Amino acid sequence: MKGLSRISVFGLALLVSTLAVAENIEPSAKAADEGSRGFFSRLFGSDDGDKPAERASTSRLAPVESKAPAASQATSQPPAASAPVRTEPEAKAVPQVAKASVPTLIASSGEDPYQILKRADESRGNLQGIAWNVAIESNEKGRTDSMLYDIKARGFNISGLNIAPPKSKGQKLLMLDNNMWFHKPGLSKPIPISLRQKLMGQASYGDVASTNYAEDYEATRLPDETVNGADCYVFDLKARNSRTTYDRIIYWVDKNRLVGVKADYYTLSGKRFKSANMEYGSTVMIDGKERPFISEIAIYEELMSGDVTTLSMTKPKLAPLPDFIFNINLFMQ
Repeated sequence: MKGLSRISVFGLALLVSTLAVAENIEPSAKAADEGSRGFFSRLFGSDDGDKPAERASTSRLAPVESKAPAASQATSQPPAASAPVRTEPEAKAVPQVAKASVPTLIASSGEDPYQILKRADESRGNLQGIAWNVAIESNEKGRTDSMLYDIKARGFNISGLNIAPPKSKGQKLLMLDNNMWFHKPGLSKPIPISLRQKLMGQASYGDVASTNYAEDYEATRLPDETVNGADCYVFDLKARNSRTTYDRIIYWVDKNRLVGVKADYYTLSGKRFKSANMEYGSTVMIDGKERPFISEIAIYEELMSGDVTTLSMTKPKLAPLPDFIFNINLFMQ
């Protein structure tokens, strides 16, 4: 009996244990079953009442939402393949850069306006000591007048002595740093005059002097042109101060010889009032080389009425000039 009791107790304990295990397993299996049914229900819509159209819409939107971050990342960090798109604006901007660099190319190729004008000035008297004769002839309204000056120049300073006609003989001109004085026998002191003051016909006092266009004028390069078969630089010259002979000049410089061959003269208001043609039939030796020197300037008034004033430069001679020639205190002697 005692052994039977032990077996009964053991069997009872085993039964209780088995029931407990079964109780624990049942919820897990049930949950798994429900989870499995829930997954398939969501997938096929059998339990939650989803409509086929809604499921199709959801399945199409999902890929778009999943690619959105990748698109954003591609925008912030563009791959190498997008480089042609980025460089396209730069390719369009290349012509503008090329146009802006034209002045630099001119300067680098030796076509600096200042240097061109300086060289042209040297053929108009800008030398360290030169003397020549200037014969002025004016033809206006059928009347002809003439005058002859002996000119001495050093740099941009000039000393002029009138030697004809007899009524003007002995009259003097002196220009120092764009300031000019006139003197004639009988005056107690020289009279300041303007370079723009008329000397004879269309010629001003400044026309018989050396030119200093490189320093006296602000130069703007214009498109090149051809004058009498010669390729020319063209410059728009605007006076830096009021002491110049002209306010504004359009100036043509022969590219081959580097001499001024044509000029149009304008007032401050922009009105052209006369023009000039230049010739270089003389030569002088500079640094062992022959250089052309001005031989004639023909000045025409704007209306082209046939009136013309001609300045003929002859007998140019290079020679050192003493200081007293350009001394205003000795000017009257």
